[in-house]
Amino acid sequence: MDTITKVNQVSFHPSLGQRQVFVIKLTNSKFDNFAGSELLLKIESWVSANVMMNNQDVPMLIIDMENVDFIDSQGLNKLLAALRIMQSQDSNLLLCSLHTSVRLVFEITRIDQLFAILPSFEDFVPISTDVDIALLSR
Repeated sequence: MDTITKVNQVSFHPSLGQRQVFVIKLTNSKFDNFAGSELLLKIESWVSANVMMNNQDVPMLIIDMENVDFIDSQGLNKLLAALRIMQSQDSNLLLCSLHTSVRLVFEITRIDQLFAILPSFEDFVPISTDVDIALLSR
């Protein structure tokens, strides 16, 4: 089971300068311990590689959850762990495109107060952005 099909590397120019953002689109409809562990492992590897290779700030990460219509407590824990990793590197993890059922779980558990949640990826990235698509190794 592969939870990630692609990562979009997006560079855009907000008023404070150029900022790089990576987008991970989840493909499974279920985000549980297994899917969360797989995602967390890839994020940990990505952060480590980024820090080792260029010794710069870790780009912001957006997780597109458009396909996810179920999340359990273990999946939530993995997202929280990923958020902590990103924040430890002075970066951030944002979520977008949450289904109503997933959003409800976030609201009931009050985890929605910890994450920046966008209605869609397009609400974050300007329309004129160039997007390079890179496949993650399996």
